[in-house]
Formats: sequence, C-alpha cells, structure tokens
Amino acid sequence: MRTRAAVVREPGRLTIEEIELDPPGDGEVLVAMKAAGVCHSDLHTLRGELRMQPPLVLGHEGAGVVEAVGTGITRVAPGDHVMVNWLPADETCPSCLRGQPNLCQRFASTTFAGKLLDGTSRMRTDDDVELKHYLTASTMSERMVLMEDSMIPISDDTPFDVAAITACAVVTGVGAVINTAKVPAGSSAAVIGCGGIGLSMVQGCQLAGCNPIIAVDVLPEKLAWATELGATHTVDASQADPVAALQELTGGGPDYVFDSVGSAGTISQALSATRPGGEAVIAGLHSVMSEVSVFAASLILQNKTLRGSFAGSLRPRVDLPMLIDMWKAGRLQTDKLITKTYALDELAQAFEDMEAGRVARGVIAFDS
Repeated sequence: MRTRAAVVREPGRLTIEEIELDPPGDGEVLVAMKAAGVCHSDLHTLRGELRMQPPLVLGHEGAGVVEAVGTGITRVAPGDHVMVNWLPADETCPSCLRGQPNLCQRFASTTFAGKLLDGTSRMRTDDDVELKHYLTASTMSERMVLMEDSMIPISDDTPFDVAAITACAVVTGVGAVINTAKVPAGSSAAVIGCGGIGLSMVQGCQLAGCNPIIAVDVLPEKLAWATELGATHTVDASQADPVAALQELTGGGPDYVFDSVGSAGTISQALSATRPGGEAVIAGLHSVMSEVSVFAASLILQNKTLRGSFAGSLRPRVDLPMLIDMWKAGRLQTDKLITKTYALDELAQAFEDMEAGRVARGVIAFDS
C-alpha cells in the first residue's frame, strides 16, 4: 500500500514523500495515524546526532486507529483507538524482570536498530531504498505497521493529540519525578528547560507535592507556560546565574534539580545547584553522544547524587493508561502543552518553531 511519510534519506535531508508500506505480518498491526508529536529527538535524528542513522521515517510520539492486524494478534482489533508505545519490551529479559522495561535488552535489535521483531522493515522508497522504523514507531506517516507490543489501547473519547504526546513528552517528564527520583512530598525542586518534557516535569513536581517548584529557562514565554502549569518561581537564565538564583531561592539549593535539556552546561548547572545531599536528575539528550565532565567534589564531599532518567523509567502498560486517566481527572494539563498543530507537509516549520521556542509541543494532525 502507499503512504505519505517524513523520510530522512541522509542526515540533514528531510522530504515528505509517498513510499511503499507492506501489510502487517505476524504479531504486527497497521495503524492509521491521527496525530504525531514533534520532539527534539526527531530533530536530533534528522541531523544524525543520535545512535540510529538514516535512511528512516521519523516520529515516535503517535496515536491513531487500528486498520488491520496480522496473524496472532490478541490485544487490539480493527477500529480500536491506540497510542504508540515506542519502547515495546519483551517482558522476559533480566531488565524487564527487574521491573525496568524501559531498559529492555531487546531494544538493541529492535527499537535502536530501527527494525521490527523479525529484524526487517516494512517500508521502502520508490527507488527501492529500505527505510528504518525510527524507534520501532515512525509515526510521522499517514499509516504505519507496528509491533503489537507497541499498542496501548485508549478510549474513543481520548483526543489523539493528547495521547500522542503522553507516550513520550509527558511520561518522560512526569516519570523522571515520580518513577526515577521518587520525590517525597514537601521537597524543593527545580526544572531546567521548559519545553514539552520540562513542563511535564513541572507538573510531575506538582503531583509529588513539591514546594517550591522553580522553572529555569532563557525564554520568558516558556517561563510563563511553566507558571501556568504549576511553577511557583521562575529564573530567567539569560539574565541571571541559574545556580546562584536557585541556591538563593531555596537557602542552599533545591532537594532535586531536573534537567530536561541534557547539555554539558545544564548537567553541570543541575549538579552544582543541588543542595549538599540532594539529587540532580538528567533526562535530556543534547549531550547523549558526548563525554561530559563533572566536579567530583560535588559527588564525594557534598554527597550529591547524579542520576539519569531514560523515558521517565517508563512502564508502558502501567504508566501510559494512568497518565491518560490523570489528564481526564484534571490532575495533568496535557492539552495545554499543545501550542500548535501542523500538517505533515509543515514538519520543517514545526522543527523551526520548536528550536526557536515558539511552542511547548507541536503536533502533526493528519486530518488537517
């Protein structure tokens, strides 16, 4: 069958083109995409800055409707509404059995290799270039074949855009607070970077009962979004030293500092700003392919903890439905993260707006 998709044939080269998509095989599902979130990880991948290299189809945040199923499918049926779990774990490896499915050992041959379970792809261009399934998802396509393990059913009244960004931005941010750090109520907290993940961290801190919740960014508009979503204080890092500001606001440093950026500079700031005995949690990917130096005295003499958080320590079948339920109950403001929608042909503009800080989260709406 034919589908239009966001294709990256080589780093830096983005095209929206019609490609050939094979039907679903054993254990696979065909989904008509209705919404796909636009994430910094997609932009990093377009530029060749992450582990998976082109050729591939972009996108990992997504939601849609099941159109067809292959053999052996038991969890979903045609017509079901679903959100895409881009970390489909095998649930049998040592990591999964330890309760860490976000670290599943199968990912090396599937998610991070851009292959489905049988080690192949269902996509190719008209000039016969096989395309990888980015993070086993490739949601920036009108239709996509995915593994059944990627399917998280949602109710028909759940907006597709809300479901799409929940599966990455929201769970990465909220999960860093609730799952990774397990922040106790009453803790002081700061969030560095107020894009979609950072704003979700702010909401996670509010859920955890933190006070104060301090948002740090260089753009006033993002700080305004953070205030609307639960931040009690803000620091404009373009006007003040964020480390000194955080220490002054908390009398020595926050108990927890969450870094949604993950650059060498912000990792250093997060660790430096945290109080002695406190914890810096890094969830951003900006320096994921680099070596980053840290001040050893902060870890040893000040007893600080530097912790990584991959995908919010996600437990897909538990956390994703729970986060949707929390939004429906009014405990999360997921819809307020979506500041602009785009057609698939406007993806380059969506990336530009994201980099310029004009949006908290942009979403491709396939029916637009």
